[in-house]
Amino acid sequence: MNKHSIGGAVALAAVSIFATAAQAVTWSSVPGAPDPGPAPGQTMLVSFDTPLPTGYALSGDYGIVSGSSGAAATPATDTSKYFYVSSALGSGIAKLTTPSLKSVSFYWGSVDNYNFVDVLGAGGTTLFTLAGSSLPAANGNQFISSTNRRVSFDAGAGEAITGLRFRSTGVAFELDSIAGAAVPEPASWMLMIIGFGMIGAASRRRAKPTLAHVSA
Repeated sequence: MNKHSIGGAVALAAVSIFATAAQAVTWSSVPGAPDPGPAPGQTMLVSFDTPLPTGYALSGDYGIVSGSSGAAATPATDTSKYFYVSSALGSGIAKLTTPSLKSVSFYWGSVDNYNFVDVLGAGGTTLFTLAGSSLPAANGNQFISSTNRRVSFDAGAGEAITGLRFRSTGVAFELDSIAGAAVPEPASWMLMIIGFGMIGAASRRRAKPTLAHVSA
């Protein structure tokens, strides 16, 4: 293989690595009972105790209740109303439509391996699906902290989250306290870019060496 071929192969490999590394959505989770609270930079959006904010809508088959029953178990230490889907409620599927968000999280109660959440993007396309079985100790225990978790999703570069679809093929998928962070407006992005540019220019000016004047 000649030098040009090797160079081309290296460049192609670099592009492949970059393409593989790019993700539409990344996720993380924090165990806790009670709820550990929103992720950094997020604010509370939906509590299910009050009407949904403007721009948010629920559709599908779901229940909003307080307390435990044969159909659903209250997320650990949660004394307020919470949301659930169940195979006993029609399709066992419901969707929350949101304005464009950069990140979103919710408190997932008593995680079961038959629970699924789809993170939706532009046009309702599925950007990512997380199964309850991907989380530690997904055994439905409603009392221990490891099976009650704050799960957070972050949109990748050029993506925006426009909703969540909750699915259960078993008894129930219970959750509460949805939080998130909005996608910055274009004007905000421009101000941030200008600000970073000004900081960089100031740093370069400070770093420029000063020449001493020597008299003859």
